Amino acid sequence: MKQTYRAVIWVFIAVLIVAGTYVVFNVTHTYYKFSILGERFFEEGEYNHALPYLLAAYRMKPGDKSIAWKLVWTYEHLNRDGEGRRILVEINNKFPADPKVSESLADMAFSGKSYAVAQSYYERVLAQKPSMEVRKKYANVLLAQKKYADAMGQMDILLSFSPDDQDIRYQHAQVVSTAGDHERAARELQALLDDGDSKKEVLTMLGDQLRLLGRDEDAIKIYKRAENG
Repeated sequence: MKQTYRAVIWVFIAVLIVAGTYVVFNVTHTYYKFSILGERFFEEGEYNHALPYLLAAYRMKPGDKSIAWKLVWTYEHLNRDGEGRRILVEINNKFPADPKVSESLADMAFSGKSYAVAQSYYERVLAQKPSMEVRKKYANVLLAQKKYADAMGQMDILLSFSPDDQDIRYQHAQVVSTAGDHERAARELQALLDDGDSKKEVLTMLGDQLRLLGRDEDAIKIYKRAENG
């Protein structure tokens, strides 16, 4: 009797193992089928077709960051930014130390004019993985909130790393001008011209600064130089 009982138990356990293996196999197979189809449609730019497959794959395996990112980009391509942001928040909750996620959330917040939120995420990225590009974005979000001294401080840091970078020097002058120091902005733009950067936007901005300083004749000369290339 005991042997029969044990045999029944072992058969039951074996059935459970086989059934469990079958379920896992089918779930895994379904996941890969959805992910492959979703990625194929995504690469082909067929975002409407990619969406249901990517979403299903993400729900089955939310820890797959590759699928998650493709899902976010698919929502963006379909102009469904709110849903893309929701997925990003979910990824951020799972991987809070991932600077790429924080930067994307910051970019989305900045685009939506949620500047305080964007500032918080950019600060997180700078603490985790600082870069010139993120610091530029951080300066811009500070500028958008009229935190001129802080924005200028960030641009000063950028300049200290790349003092000869003409683009950074131009952006620094823009921040200085926005802060209302047109005299300093004019000096920085003139220094750019003296160093050979005679792009139209540099000339035009210098003309604007001179005009704001009441130096109309000098401004007109610079505007003409900009028009003549």
